[in-house]
Amino acid sequence: MKTLKFALLCAIFSSLVSVASAQESKKDNSATKPAPRDKGWEKRHDAFVGIAKRGNVDLLFLGDSITDAWGGEGHGMGGGHKIFTSKFVPMKAANFGIGGDRTQHVIWRLQNGELDGIKPKVVQLMIGTNNSNGSDNTAEEIADGVKGIIDEIKKKSPSTKVLLLAVFPRNTGKDDGAKKIQKDKIDKVNSIISKLDDGGKSVKFLDIGSKFKDASGALPKEIMPDQLHLSEKGYEIWANAVEGVITSMLKGDSAKAVEPTKKVEPATAAKPTSGTPEPTKTVKKVEPATPTTPAKPAPGTPEPTKKGEPVKKGEPEPTKKGEPAPAVKAPAKSSKTVVKEEVVEVKKTPIRDFFRKLLNR
Repeated sequence: MKTLKFALLCAIFSSLVSVASAQESKKDNSATKPAPRDKGWEKRHDAFVGIAKRGNVDLLFLGDSITDAWGGEGHGMGGGHKIFTSKFVPMKAANFGIGGDRTQHVIWRLQNGELDGIKPKVVQLMIGTNNSNGSDNTAEEIADGVKGIIDEIKKKSPSTKVLLLAVFPRNTGKDDGAKKIQKDKIDKVNSIISKLDDGGKSVKFLDIGSKFKDASGALPKEIMPDQLHLSEKGYEIWANAVEGVITSMLKGDSAKAVEPTKKVEPATAAKPTSGTPEPTKTVKKVEPATPTTPAKPAPGTPEPTKKGEPVKKGEPEPTKKGEPAPAVKAPAKSSKTVVKEEVVEVKKTPIRDFFRKLLNR
């Protein structure tokens, strides 16, 4: 009995220790702890805060150096600045990417003014590659850092939708072993953060990494010259991959406003009124039936039926000659047959007279 109690106490103690250690590990996760950087970095952050205070931002690019090179106000002439100016600035876009940033730095920036004054409709977020260097952070820690950024966006601007991009592939390790370790870590990060997608209600996950690779799976230098950052061609690939998605996400709110007009389309229900010619069709069907019905009352009268009968019996010949008009039998046999009989008799008398005159001569 004592041994059972001792074993039970040991189990409870070990479970408490594991829970405490897990909580401590979460607290010690540098990827989720908001942190600033140097003074030069803070100046760039202050510039972004100024842009936010002016407002009028519907689309926000957020990330590290790969996002930084998109260009725009507060940035240099990176590989993507031409495309950013032509395609995204008309969408009321701003770029808050800073080279060298990790997830914890972006969290700090959002907590310190970069979303004050704006409620962008869409935030394009691509972050985490700098956290993957060496043993800085595990894949789980990096994913928690990404989630921390999204949570901060939701706090500051609940209506904002996040286009969450998978961390881009890279090939910068010192040797093949280091390259594989980093690749596996990034793949695992992407696998975890893909589950943050809630069907596009607030987060849409998109992995476009394969678009930067060639048929063999390598990263061409014409796209990633240093195997990490993109060339102008790389930014073209990126823009083409997300432009349609961003456009549809930006129109998400206005699409709801258009729905009532679609509901008003029951005005097209007036089309069945054009279908009302159907009663005319039914009238046409009823009218042809009426000629047959009047034929019935004719035989219903006893006198015409009696007069019609002797005509048939008395002279079968006219009925044969009159066969070309059988359809006339139903409408009114008495009147038309009598006329035919009189005509025949008239024709017969002059013929006989003619032959008699010839014979007399």
